[in-house]
Amino acid sequence: MSFDRAHFDHMTGGDAALQAEILDLFRGQAALWTEALASNDNWRSAAHTIKGSARGIGFWTLADACAAAEQAAPADLGAALDRLREALGVALKEAV
Repeated sequence: MSFDRAHFDHMTGGDAALQAEILDLFRGQAALWTEALASNDNWRSAAHTIKGSARGIGFWTLADACAAAEQAAPADLGAALDRLREALGVALKEAV
């Protein structure tokens, strides 16, 4: 599991309503991020945005995958973006 619930509780003061709202926003943005990740022009911006969101919530594996994609060499970019998409899928399953 990659969701750091203790971090999320700390960042939200344990406020269940706030947590639900944040996770709803995260899930809602995921469709836009997925679309942007498929774009040759917007993938880097999407990866950077996802990284910040993931770190704020406590999805460390997703944040690391984003950072790796941002730093990937062109020859490794496809695999790095695949790992990012996979980590995003896992985070979305855990964002309940």
